[in-house]
Amino acid sequence: MKNIIILFICATFTGCGPTYYAPNTQNVPIMENQGQTNLSIGLNSSQFTEGVELQGAYGLTDNLALQLNTDWVKSSEGFSNGSGNFVELGAGYYKNVSKHFIFETYGLLGLGSLKYKETEEIKANFVRYGLQPSFSFNSNYFSASLSGRLVNLNYTSVSGTHNDVAYLKANNSYWIIEPAITLQGGFEDFKLMLQFQISENLTDHNFSQEYVLISLALKFNINPEKN
Repeated sequence: MKNIIILFICATFTGCGPTYYAPNTQNVPIMENQGQTNLSIGLNSSQFTEGVELQGAYGLTDNLALQLNTDWVKSSEGFSNGSGNFVELGAGYYKNVSKHFIFETYGLLGLGSLKYKETEEIKANFVRYGLQPSFSFNSNYFSASLSGRLVNLNYTSVSGTHNDVAYLKANNSYWIIEPAITLQGGFEDFKLMLQFQISENLTDHNFSQEYVLISLALKFNINPEKN
């Protein structure tokens, strides 16, 4: 049985061989106004991978925002020798629906690479693009968000001696949908974040991938209008 995990598209691999996909944490900044800055550092874990992430977001205007996300992933201890990295840029729209409810949607574009090496080797680059809307409840000490990410994942520059090289070249494009729930608790400027995310392949339901990602992060909120 083949397994290949690429996180946020990044990939790492299980003890059975290379798998293909595991998501990265969804950046849901809960923007409220121009000049707001969100920064976070966190860890993520799927069945066969573990990663470290840095994420940030900035309010350009009272309705437009940018976000930048990075992810470094490797196989979990006891599994195959795989690693990957990923960087993603997002731009989007946000609106304060009411005092405590906020809608956001971001267009996303990310680039990454993966490498697996045991007795055989496989390398690849990948591009992911998509859309991520969210709806959040926000207060000074607690917030909760429902979000979803629809992305297209494309592998390029696939090479190596592994048997999956030909397969990944021939099957290099997938549509994936990823709903998530995010909870944050703490103080107005500093919160602990927990996210649970499901990943479902719409192109090939038999595609070997990770289906669940759990993320834990420390999130800092710098908002000049509240200081």
